[in-house]
Amino acid sequence: MNASIFVILGFLLISIYWAIGASKGQQKSIEQWALGGRGMGTIITFFLLAGEFFTTFSLTGLVGLGYNSGVSAMYFMTYITLGCVVGFWLLPAIRRYGSKHNLISQSDFYAKKYDSPLLGRLVTLVGVVSMIPLMIISLKGLGILVSVASYGSISPTMAIWIGTIAVVIYTMLSGLHGSSRVALIKDVLTFRILMFLGIYLPYHYHGGISSMLQGVSAVKPQLLTLPGVGMSVTWFISTVVLSTVGFFMWPNAFLSTFSAKSDKALRRNSMMLPLYSLMQLFSIMVAFTAVLSIPGLKGAEGDLGLI
Repeated sequence: MNASIFVILGFLLISIYWAIGASKGQQKSIEQWALGGRGMGTIITFFLLAGEFFTTFSLTGLVGLGYNSGVSAMYFMTYITLGCVVGFWLLPAIRRYGSKHNLISQSDFYAKKYDSPLLGRLVTLVGVVSMIPLMIISLKGLGILVSVASYGSISPTMAIWIGTIAVVIYTMLSGLHGSSRVALIKDVLTFRILMFLGIYLPYHYHGGISSMLQGVSAVKPQLLTLPGVGMSVTWFISTVVLSTVGFFMWPNAFLSTFSAKSDKALRRNSMMLPLYSLMQLFSIMVAFTAVLSIPGLKGAEGDLGLI
């Protein structure tokens, strides 16, 4: 048994303990459990929203996409920035309407706003179906990361089961309060890891970011421009537009909007999230380092897939 297992289990136990403790002294109600009593300030709302959009994809799938497709992977940063522009004007109105009518879920909003219970049920169905692949992708990414971090001592399947049980426990006991605390730990660690890897690896293997990019330009210059077919300019623009329109339509992001205590908290987050998304640049730097260091790996269709 290596030391990495104790580190992983240590962070897991700390996260569970801290998350469960978040419900201490809170009033027991569905509004408190699901929405944190609609009292989440700017900082907590920031980590809730960031936690919805910056997942294991940043450490796995985005690196794989950058390795295979180069700068096309930057669509992710682009649509997040434009989505936050939409959110700056849209989210406060949604929050006010939800608070006025004591709405709890996304389906409640559509059923009330358009006076259509059938539409509310349809939104629920679409939301559940859309969350299934997202959960599978996130859990698969979790399994891979934990297995690699433990040097294979913990299998991906075991990591997924442990992670799922942990999430169920603290979510059932603490609701959104617990999730917000775990999001804080996760986001801080993710950002630091990505920043370290995105800076350290290019300098360690290629003497710096500039020389690394020059190497990529010499070996695979096509990675530094959008291709004429496939992930072309047309693909980039259409994907960004579609993703921008649906940016805050995910059920989990919608609930984070309801949980904010003020319009100001949401507007501040719409201004800060694009800056936070800059951490995706570090994922691209890791990908470009791998292009030169381990050129034989498969890309987005293979081993470094969109996990």
